[in-house]
Amino acid sequence: MIFSNNKNKLVCFLSWIKKGGETLKASYSFLLLCFLSTNLYLNAQINFQEIASQYQVNHRFAHNTIGGGICVYDFDKDGLDDLTLSSTKGQPIGFYRNTGNGFEQLSLIEENQETVKQMNWVDFDNDGDADLYVAANDGISRLYENKGDLQLVDITEKSGLPLTVHFGYGACWGDYNRDGWLDLYYASKGIIGNPDFIKSYNRLFRNNADGTFTEQTYEANAHDEDKLPFCAVFLDYNNDKWPDIYIANDKLTFNTLLANRGGFFEDISISSRSNARMNAMCVSPGDYNRDGWTDIYITNTPIGSHCLENSGVLNASGYIRFENVAMENGTAFVGGNCWGANFFDAENDGDLDLYVTSSILQPKELSSAFFENIEGHHFESPLVEGFASDTSNSFTNAIGDINGDGLQDIVVQNNPVDPFYIFENQSTTTNNWIKIQLEGVKSNRDGIGTRIELYADSLYQMHYTLCGSGFLGQNSSYKHFGMGTHTTVDSIILTWSTGHIDQFYDLPVNQIHFLQEGSSTNNQIQIDEPISIKERPISTSSYDLFISNDLLIYPNPASQWITFNSKFFPTKIEFLSTEGKIMASFTDTKQGDAIDITDFPNGIYLVKFWLNDKQYLVKKWAKFSQ
Repeated sequence: MIFSNNKNKLVCFLSWIKKGGETLKASYSFLLLCFLSTNLYLNAQINFQEIASQYQVNHRFAHNTIGGGICVYDFDKDGLDDLTLSSTKGQPIGFYRNTGNGFEQLSLIEENQETVKQMNWVDFDNDGDADLYVAANDGISRLYENKGDLQLVDITEKSGLPLTVHFGYGACWGDYNRDGWLDLYYASKGIIGNPDFIKSYNRLFRNNADGTFTEQTYEANAHDEDKLPFCAVFLDYNNDKWPDIYIANDKLTFNTLLANRGGFFEDISISSRSNARMNAMCVSPGDYNRDGWTDIYITNTPIGSHCLENSGVLNASGYIRFENVAMENGTAFVGGNCWGANFFDAENDGDLDLYVTSSILQPKELSSAFFENIEGHHFESPLVEGFASDTSNSFTNAIGDINGDGLQDIVVQNNPVDPFYIFENQSTTTNNWIKIQLEGVKSNRDGIGTRIELYADSLYQMHYTLCGSGFLGQNSSYKHFGMGTHTTVDSIILTWSTGHIDQFYDLPVNQIHFLQEGSSTNNQIQIDEPISIKERPISTSSYDLFISNDLLIYPNPASQWITFNSKFFPTKIEFLSTEGKIMASFTDTKQGDAIDITDFPNGIYLVKFWLNDKQYLVKKWAKFSQ
């Protein structure tokens, strides 16, 4: 793959030089050397290897089924991506905690042995830990509240969510009314036992900010009836900060784009030209051409998948239009029976590549495919080592950095006899990277619906944070940006769902940055009119104090010194590892004092800011040497 990214550009460049005749001969070698040297950083030897058994992850389905969920998500909040793997009927969900040296299987909610489809780790109650929503097929979908330390309690009935058995697939979360609390939307092909179940409709549930939900499907015009939905996703197609919904519908029933008009949805599928008539399986948003507008990849049967490119331009009728460019940009994957797909940067060169899973076994060359993004213009499908021998019957995939090496890995669900795969990214590259972990204060705690824009010299990237995407997948909450040879991020701009904008400058690469809403504006958060935020409840419990915004630690991350700022006076400050071990303790620190952390090992820490012997504030903090 040497220089493959620039093959066509190089040929044109050489031809142009040669046309200049003899007068250019002297500079030919020099110019060629300059061209190669300035573009070499974009190239890498892409390599993935399947290593699930090496990690002691031997999860597999007992029966064939049309896909099952995967979460590559840090559910214990220790800085490492864990795995949550779906099951077929009669099997428990697989929970695998990342120890840093492998995976430890946990026994959580073993009583749930439905045919599991989508799973979402989501902080629906804004208390700082990850709750779990499990969407079942021919079963009851359930919401589990995390009571702390991964004690998951079924609160489905208490929360007001339905206990009906339905023929469901995908589920996603987004703050559709922008009140600071995440709402639930799921795709349903109907209720089992209902003779009219084929006349399906999707369902929207508004978070009431008190542990309960109220259905708003018809009130918000979000039902999209009489189709056969597989998956849906919240996205912001027009950059107006209101989460829209795109729905992938099966059996040639036309896909749907619901534009959010301030909490009420308008079906603009036809006017936006996004109403693809296909056997759609998944919705995978991403700004693949780096123009600041979200594009959408939709998988299909062997006639070819769609890549809807967002024009970002209003037409005469006032609508932004999409164009299917899959054939032109090389991502149609004609011949593959495609299911899951994800945009991600495989070699950290600053653009989004694409991985697509397929369930066709014959001919063998039509298995899953990797598409390499060539500088945002088109895609090539190189023969990537590791994928070349993959002939499994695959459905779902999800993305995260399993071993924390700064390269994104892929987890894949296969039907029997094959187990779930972990494709470890072993690409040879010296390109840099940066990860962003968000914490909303007035916005929802997870920062879902935040637009992240990154600038480094001429390199621009935009990511929009999601909870549930692709085909039954959930990717890592650590938003990953490849940086090429750039060693510093000039600026990162965060546009939160409240409308508040934070800007951060000169961030170092090859580390995780924890960015809190309002932390660049002295904790002053500007909220758009006319939205109304539902405040988080305040009480004297340590958990409510944990979610307050009354403790600032800066800089974060830091290398030598840190300083605290809080309206409370601490009696003691403790530094804990993510495993809970106390690393250091201070009892005489005053407001604004600088604490020397030079000798602390690099890594993620929890800081306990004790107010008395029962109450404390907790913040996550990172130590990284320069």
